[in-house]
Amino acid sequence: MDDAPETLEIAEFLRQHPPFGGLSNAELAALIRALEVRYYRRGTTITTAGEENAWFSVVRSGAVELRLGGSDLNARLGEGGCFGYPSLLRNGSAQNEAVALEDSLVYRIAKPAFLATVSGHPEFRAFFEVDEAARLRRAVDRMRQTGMGREGSADTLGAHAAIGSLVRRTGIVTGDPAMTVSQAATLMTQEDVSTLPICAGGRLVGIVTDKDLRRRVLGAGLDLSSPLSAIMTADPVTASPDTPILTALITMAERQIHHLPILDPAGDVVAIVSSNDILSRLGSNALHIAKAISAAANSGQVADATSQLPQALTGLVAAGVDADHVSRYVSTIGEGAHCRILELGEEKLGPPPVPYALVCFGSLARSEQALGSDQDNGFILGEGYDSARHDAYFAELARHLCDGLNAAGYRYCPGNIMATNPTYRRTADEWATIFRGWIESPNPQAVLESTIFFDMRALSGEKSLVDGLRREVFAAAAKNGIFLSFIARAAATTRVPLGFFRNFLLQDDADEGRVLDLKTQAIAPIVDIARTHALARKLVATNTAERLAGAAACESMSRDAARDLAACFEFVRDVRFRHQAEQIARGEAPSNKLDPAILSRFDREHLRDAFRLIRDQLDKLRSQFAGGVT
Repeated sequence: MDDAPETLEIAEFLRQHPPFGGLSNAELAALIRALEVRYYRRGTTITTAGEENAWFSVVRSGAVELRLGGSDLNARLGEGGCFGYPSLLRNGSAQNEAVALEDSLVYRIAKPAFLATVSGHPEFRAFFEVDEAARLRRAVDRMRQTGMGREGSADTLGAHAAIGSLVRRTGIVTGDPAMTVSQAATLMTQEDVSTLPICAGGRLVGIVTDKDLRRRVLGAGLDLSSPLSAIMTADPVTASPDTPILTALITMAERQIHHLPILDPAGDVVAIVSSNDILSRLGSNALHIAKAISAAANSGQVADATSQLPQALTGLVAAGVDADHVSRYVSTIGEGAHCRILELGEEKLGPPPVPYALVCFGSLARSEQALGSDQDNGFILGEGYDSARHDAYFAELARHLCDGLNAAGYRYCPGNIMATNPTYRRTADEWATIFRGWIESPNPQAVLESTIFFDMRALSGEKSLVDGLRREVFAAAAKNGIFLSFIARAAATTRVPLGFFRNFLLQDDADEGRVLDLKTQAIAPIVDIARTHALARKLVATNTAERLAGAAACESMSRDAARDLAACFEFVRDVRFRHQAEQIARGEAPSNKLDPAILSRFDREHLRDAFRLIRDQLDKLRSQFAGGVT
């Protein structure tokens, strides 16, 4: 490359903006040799719609406005913005008129040089051939396939492999239900196995482990001539060889199990994978935390276990685990903490006087938690509840739960949405009345404050109380167009942090300065969009990705829109988890806020794509459900 100062300055500028950073020195030099620098006064037409265009242009400074057909605003470009390429690629006339919105300096590259680079560099061509949505989907696919996040990192631990890749032993030792405990112990010793699948008629019906022999036989004084059917875990959870390791991790953490039988398509047992097999692959203490929570003898021990969660998260991120699995894992630990602390409360206070369900709202209900989440929970009280006789018990149980969760890192809710607040400790009929009030007599502020309650999910207790309530609420919401319009308007109030020139619009934070808030400015609006479609179509899912898929399946949303928003959701959460992992490594408290200056070019550009897509979908949501009015 020419070492002239001007040439070096141009090269340095281009490399700062996609897709020039991926070009070799020789490829970049060829473009610069065909480049001319032009200055345009404000209001000057650079390219005329309908006329032949011979230049690929890059804004060096200033601003350029693109007007489709010469009249309708299409885009406004700032520093690094590219234009003129669609007509070059299709070898036709320009569709956009490009006008200098202010005094501007533009790099113009001659058509032959641009097309030569396009022809010889597939990634360079792909950048210009796709829109924001396709670029973002490609970025997410790249991360999922290779563990790539920021530039230069990769999944070297095989976290995305199938669980069948962990199988080392060929042949599987099995027992049958009629075999005696003594015979099984002898067989397991001879074959040097710690887990014995139990099969009948060629089908898996149970599983016995060393722990079962210790606890259910020796510890219980059971006769060694007893059949295995008396001590086996019947109908165990299973997986297929192509189940992702990450999915197996979440399943084992959720079910608090440590051995997973692997069945082939014919239903035959081909292997047993243990939690240690997965932990060895991931290099993480992820499953140990779930085990420690389930075995905790008091709330303090639950807190000790959850204190390891930040390090587990950094291990999963380092292993290239995608954002959805990380979030589901973090949520699984949160759910386990809620359930175990509640169990300990019942052990202390005695059995509940009437049936009830512990419910959660918000991110935990959607299985989308990150670190630093606060509490959002309540009780649904069942048949026979009498406030005068029973509320003292549930008030004390709620205090035990919320205090224990706060000690375990799940902060008290700033809005007091917790079971300790009598407002969120109600019978099913009382909850139904509250929801009907929001639906039948909506007002903007009440709807804005109520949206997370429509993500209600049961964690423990009589889950049928929640199922019935959700059916009633969603049926009422789907029939009320006015309520849906309020929900859509509430979602559309989000200020997407992207200006006309694709610059980030930052928030002022007292502690962190000028920042992007990924939770409120990017994640929350996608959640709101998915929730609105779920309410409108009575979709039972609470998880955002599942809601988007359901909205596409029932044609409430186009498949392209659902796919694009799912890619946005995955990418933004991936950026958040990597940011939180870096904060943990520096000894800082994890947050959802960051200075975009710390991000790689890859992340900055794709975040811009994500924000543009979110803004477009919020506009569509407002048009579809709120008549275009906010």
